Amino acid sequence: MPNSGFSGYATFSDFIATDPELSIYRTFIALNSRNLLYQQSELIALERKFEEFDECDNKESNLDILLSAKCWETFAARTAANKPHEAERMEAIKDMQTKLKVYHEALLLHSQILKLSTPGHRAFGAFRGWFDNERPFVGYGSDLLTNQNDFAALQVSTDQDFLSSTLQDLGGRIFPGTRHETAPEIKYYSAKNVSRLVTTSTVFLASLVINGAIVALYVVKDEHVRLGMITLFTSLFATSLAVLTDGRRTDIVLATAACAAVLVVFVSTSESG
Repeated sequence: MPNSGFSGYATFSDFIATDPELSIYRTFIALNSRNLLYQQSELIALERKFEEFDECDNKESNLDILLSAKCWETFAARTAANKPHEAERMEAIKDMQTKLKVYHEALLLHSQILKLSTPGHRAFGAFRGWFDNERPFVGYGSDLLTNQNDFAALQVSTDQDFLSSTLQDLGGRIFPGTRHETAPEIKYYSAKNVSRLVTTSTVFLASLVINGAIVALYVVKDEHVRLGMITLFTSLFATSLAVLTDGRRTDIVLATAACAAVLVVFVSTSESG
């Protein structure tokens, strides 16, 4: 165990390991972009080199050289015989293969990095607070948080809707938990308890909107007022879904349409009865 009075790589890694959401790291997007630009420029220069080779071949009159431009076996044999014309081109081909592999690997890795999520404000706040308080690095490492927009979280909370985020922020007051040894302002609590509370609250509030609409429509008899109330409660239902859940827009639209259909059927049934 690292010395509790000394902060360094050991204590910082121990702190990150206490919660998966604290796996927050720099992405170095600017450096990645520069690296790709350099590799891209190398390939552009190499591309131009092959164009020059093609221009020379089009002016060539030597039948052996022309055959090597059409037959790989002849080209490989003349390269093995150290013919300068083919040897130069073979060297360029090998260089192209290496550079393309490195470039495409970097391109694909960069695309994956861009898909990483940004850290949640709660997790990043704890991360930043610990780092500022403990100061585990010296030298250039102490500037880790200078660019706070260049971080990615390897794991973020699956529930990022408004209600979940609010309850997670209030979790330290609502749920029992444990304090971090060196940063007592950081409290760990059960995410399962938060998830259960979010589910219960969402179901209760959504059903409250629907039941309130049914009661109001039962009491009010004026048709024009009823139509306005259906519009109002349908809008409230859609808004509550958008605020309380992390559902997709398509799911919210379908659920809202179902709610409106239920209310219309209730009105028509109550009128016929």
